[in-house]
Amino acid sequence: MAGVEYVIGNSHKPLVGRLTLNVLDDDYTPTGRAEVFCSDIFLEQELQHRTHSGSGGRTRAIVKVQDGCNAKCSFCIIPSVRGRSRSMATDLVLAEVRSLVERGYQEIVLSGIHLGSYGRDLHTPASLLTLIQRLLNEIPDLARIRLSSIEPLEVTPEIVSLVAEEPRLAHHFHIPLQSGSRRILREMRRPYTPSSYAELAQTIRARIEDAAIGADVMVGFPGESDEEFSETFRLIESSPLTYLHVFPYSSRPGTPAADMPAPVPSHVAQFRAKALRRLIANKNEAFRSSLIGRNLDVLVLNSGDAISNNFIRVYPEAVMQRNTWISVRATALQGDGLAAR
Repeated sequence: MAGVEYVIGNSHKPLVGRLTLNVLDDDYTPTGRAEVFCSDIFLEQELQHRTHSGSGGRTRAIVKVQDGCNAKCSFCIIPSVRGRSRSMATDLVLAEVRSLVERGYQEIVLSGIHLGSYGRDLHTPASLLTLIQRLLNEIPDLARIRLSSIEPLEVTPEIVSLVAEEPRLAHHFHIPLQSGSRRILREMRRPYTPSSYAELAQTIRARIEDAAIGADVMVGFPGESDEEFSETFRLIESSPLTYLHVFPYSSRPGTPAADMPAPVPSHVAQFRAKALRRLIANKNEAFRSSLIGRNLDVLVLNSGDAISNNFIRVYPEAVMQRNTWISVRATALQGDGLAAR
């Protein structure tokens, strides 16, 4: 591309500053070709222990334990740009989390591009379940673990039971849905059905009454008819989902979906997205209303701002000490969350 002199791959993001300073220190003459800094993502076998990890000002830390993806969803370019699934060795995860806990972080969020596939590629095979169990057993001072997005088929009964029974696990699941149409899911190459997804969500709600259950939903996938969108709408309407990430389909060159016929006009996709956002806003309000009068365990992020075990923003009436766990009683709806005292 004209004007591009350097390309920094995902593997070298932490080195952008250093590489830039090196360029400024050198007498650089453009060659007309971009210099590329990256590792071979298809050979990289494990993520590295990052002693600098953590975000949220020593309240909540995000620990990326997995990268890449072996799935072949027809709309997704991730496998091409991030490579196959790779997991951080379990002992390295434990070392990183232990370090974060010692530095004062109160909540650890386990994340990954395909988190549920954690451990399958390791020399000594592991799983997300065994990783969670080791973190709970070997780091007793770890106050709370929250899971980021997990694919439907990887939310196993064992994981649901552990979240239901272990107080140090957040009552929070984010499970991508994408579509409530069986045909569209097949075209997307998603390996589950609308009915199995709905059953999973109902199972979680039956086991964990106050769980936040979120989903990603794509509208306007090529060929999606009005009736197929209505199937998605009805599934969400009848489900216990409490929040959504809704986004119109966006073509990614190089993916199978980019060459599919019958593209959905942009204004139609936007209309469908707006309808789902309106629907989930009502469902989210009903969910929050059901919590009024209950005691909630919350982590104080800043004075007057906290986050609950089940992923609700909470605004305590009194000033609370930052980075501490407190129990408050929800008193009313307030903005996108709950007022409490």
